[in-house]
Amino acid sequence: MKYICFICLCIMAFPVMANDKIIRIYQDADLSNHRKSSESIQKGIELAFSEIGNSISGYTVEFKYLNHRGNVVRSKMNYEKFINDPKALAIFSGIHSPPLIKNRDFINKSKALTLVPWAAGAPISRYPSSENWIFRLSLDDARAAPVIVDFAMKNKKCKSPHLLLENTPWGDSNLTGISKSLINYGIVNATATRFGWNMGEQSSRMILREILENGHDCILLVANSIEGAIIIQSLLDIDAEDKIKIISHWGITGGNFHEMINATKRTNIDLSFIQSCFAFTNSVQSDFAKDVFSRLKKKYRNEINNPEDLHSAVGFIHAYDLTRVLIAAIKQAGLTGDIKIDRNAIRLALENLQSEVQGLVKTYKKPFTQFDAKNNVNAHEALNSNDFCMARFGYADEILILGDE
Repeated sequence: MKYICFICLCIMAFPVMANDKIIRIYQDADLSNHRKSSESIQKGIELAFSEIGNSISGYTVEFKYLNHRGNVVRSKMNYEKFINDPKALAIFSGIHSPPLIKNRDFINKSKALTLVPWAAGAPISRYPSSENWIFRLSLDDARAAPVIVDFAMKNKKCKSPHLLLENTPWGDSNLTGISKSLINYGIVNATATRFGWNMGEQSSRMILREILENGHDCILLVANSIEGAIIIQSLLDIDAEDKIKIISHWGITGGNFHEMINATKRTNIDLSFIQSCFAFTNSVQSDFAKDVFSRLKKKYRNEINNPEDLHSAVGFIHAYDLTRVLIAAIKQAGLTGDIKIDRNAIRLALENLQSEVQGLVKTYKKPFTQFDAKNNVNAHEALNSNDFCMARFGYADEILILGDE
C-alpha cells in the first residue's frame, strides 16, 4: 500500500515539475488602436518558435501579450509585470516609439531584455551604457531619414518639401534626422508642422491648406495609420491630391489605413513610404522565404492564403527574423532556470552571436555587438540603410517594393 501511495504521489507531482520548466515571451504593444501591427508581430514570434516545437533547452515556450494602448504609463506597468515574472525571458515591443523612448532608462536599469521589431525612434537602442538591454531589428530613424529624403529629392524631384510630423518623441526623432538630411540638398531649417494623436479632419484640412498656400510640392509625413488616413482623406476632400506628393514613414502601414484610404482613393494620391526591402510580394522569392510563407499559411489557414492577407506584414517579417536571432542566442547561452541569470546570459549572447541566422530580410552575421556611445552607436541595430527601400500599396492592399515591380 505504501508503494502504491508513493507511486501515486509521483504521478501527481510529475505534471507540476514538468510545467515548471517554462519560459514566457511577452509583448508590450498597442492591442487596441494598432491591433493589426501587434498581431502581425505576434505571428512572427509564434511561427519562429513553432519551428522548434515551442520548446528550447528543455523549456516549454509560452506567450503573454499585454496591451499598453499607446500609453507610456501603462507600458511601464506592463514592464513591471514582465520584470517580476520569474519565467519571463524577453519582451517584444510594438509599433509605438514613445513608450520605449520615455521608459528607456527604466527598461535598462531594470535589466528587462527588450526586442524591437517595429518602433523606429532613433534613441530607443542608444542607451549610453555598455550594458544595454534593448535590441532592434527594424528601421532606425537615424539611418532611415537619408533614404526618405534622397527618394523625395531625387526620385520625386521635390523642390520645396514640408515636414508633417506627429508631436511625439517619434516625431522628434524624425524631425532631427530628416532636417539633418535635407541640409545635404541646401535646405536649412526646413519648415515643419506638428500634430497630435487626437487631430480631427478640420484641423488636418487647415494644416494642409497652409502647406499648399506656401507653395510646398512635397510632404514628408511621419504619422501612424489613424492620423495618416485623416491627412490623406483631407487632401482628397480639398481636391489637392494632384498638387503635392506624399513621402511617408512606415507608420501608415501599421493599421487599417489601406481600408480607410482604399485602392480607388489611392489612385488619386502620389503616396510612397519606407519599408525594409524584403516582402512576400517581391518578384523573386528564395526557397527559404517560400517555405516560411507556406508554414505561415498552414498555421493561420483561416486568415492567410496570399501575401496581401498578411496585414502590417513588416511586423511579421521583422519579428520572425528577430525571434530566430533570439532562439540562436538562447541555444548559445543555455538556460539555468534563474531568470535574471538567463536574461543577462542571452543579452551577452546576442552581442556575441557565434552562428549565422537565416532570416527573411537577410542572413544575420553578428547582428549585434556591445554598445559604445562614442565608437559604436549602431551596435544594437541589426539592420542598416542598405536594408531599407521605398514602397507603395498595390491594388489588393499588398505592399510593393519600388524597383521590384
